[in-house]
Amino acid sequence: MYLKTILILICLSLSHAVRAEEYEPPTMSPEDLKNYQFKDQPERTAMSVDELSLGQRFAMSRQRGEVKDLISRHLGIMALRGNSDDLPVLQQLVEKRVVKDDDVEVWQAIGVVIGDLMADEFDLHWVRVEDEYGVSKALQLQDTMNFVFPVTLLSKRIQFGQKIDIPAIYEKLRADIESFKAYESGVPRLRLPGAERLSVDNI
Repeated sequence: MYLKTILILICLSLSHAVRAEEYEPPTMSPEDLKNYQFKDQPERTAMSVDELSLGQRFAMSRQRGEVKDLISRHLGIMALRGNSDDLPVLQQLVEKRVVKDDDVEVWQAIGVVIGDLMADEFDLHWVRVEDEYGVSKALQLQDTMNFVFPVTLLSKRIQFGQKIDIPAIYEKLRADIESFKAYESGVPRLRLPGAERLSVDNI
């Protein structure tokens, strides 16, 4: 009994010692909080726009080939037309569940093909964009700072459980881009409506 009592007292003493050493955050006044300087804040990287690298061009060429192979094997269609008539064909890949939800690379390959259609129709061109979020392939409107990021167009929607309707998505983008072009001369140059960043990654 005596030994048991000693053990209980030792445990209580250790418990008190541990609690006494716990970290207590400092109390700061509103003025202190306002002027507080956080340490090791990363500097924001200015956006840079360049031509696609040779490696990026090669990767995109391979992605186009992957999509054509899928369409040939699963839909029996040997070639795409290179215009909006291809949108229903691409939608068939979605409806037939040819691509698994977690196959991000294939979804992004389809995004590249959709981007090619947009580039031809809206006079956009592929560029390499680097900013604080990383490096992305994007479509640029002429020489403005307006971009569309079609590569992750579908993969992001899959990630967030959204429905994939390629013709409807394309029509929304068509309206946004044409509206921007119509008012470009009288409106400050802003990022295209509906264009997400590689991480907020896109459209």
